[in-house]
Amino acid sequence: MHRLLSFDNELKRAYEYYQNLILVIAHRSKKELKNLLAIKWTQLPQALQKVQRTLRRHKQEIYNSFKYDTYINGPVEGTNNKIKVIKRTAYGFRNFFNFRIRILLALPNTYIAINWRNKQTAHAKVQAQAA
Repeated sequence: MHRLLSFDNELKRAYEYYQNLILVIAHRSKKELKNLLAIKWTQLPQALQKVQRTLRRHKQEIYNSFKYDTYINGPVEGTNNKIKVIKRTAYGFRNFFNFRIRILLALPNTYIAINWRNKQTAHAKVQAQAA
């Protein structure tokens, strides 16, 4: 690695910036990220100038991810993926109600399905009391 980096100074600067960025994210350090983003983007290699601008633009979101690292979007992504698979394999349901029911059956422990079951139970109780 060191031999390859010694061939090109720009490649070496890009590699060092990349490694520092990985360390900052691993340490979740706001101060280190601030220092890394304080580097003038004109001093960086051409390939990393756009990266630097993007990181500066989303600096607050990155700080929030350091602060709220226990919140993840994996369950939401998994639910979206299951819905897309149902949609793809359904070849078109006759109506949206059937499509919705199929999703609720496939995802019994989701917030939407639990609320739907609670509404159905509450509706059944009201009908039983009325009868």
